[in-house]
Amino acid sequence: MAQSASSSNIESNNENGVLCNYNRTTKIVRAWTKDNPGRRFYGCPGRKIAQGYQNCNFFRWYDLEKPNGWQHLALLEARDIMRGQKEEIKNLKEEVKKLSRLTESVQDPTLVQEELKQTRKECEGLKRDVFILTERSRIYRNVLISTTTVGFTVALGFMVGMWKQQ
Repeated sequence: MAQSASSSNIESNNENGVLCNYNRTTKIVRAWTKDNPGRRFYGCPGRKIAQGYQNCNFFRWYDLEKPNGWQHLALLEARDIMRGQKEEIKNLKEEVKKLSRLTESVQDPTLVQEELKQTRKECEGLKRDVFILTERSRIYRNVLISTTTVGFTVALGFMVGMWKQQ
């Protein structure tokens, strides 16, 4: 029967002096497989090489008896609870990262208010400029109409005068 090989990250010192195939003192590690939940074993700590650690795959049970009965069931239940909690912690960390990115992208409300005040001032200034330009346009239009009327009147008078002389 295939079983998943998982073990805890919690290691303890080996007080019995069991050595691995590399003649290094082994670490005591806790297994969390279905058949051996919570059962401890000796494992090779590995030796340092260029790209990390090399392991000789040394394995020997520290706890000689397998867990059984209610202990076995309690350990399986504890393992499942721990796995669920690890998954929940992982999801919560992802959510915190996502929310952190969102809060970084949101500006400070006081800065937004200052920008709004500045934009309102600029808008008021532009409204004044539009009003001034509208008034100037009205004046120029009136001057143009007056000049055109005077020019037309002079031209008409000149024509009438020329017509009377003939």
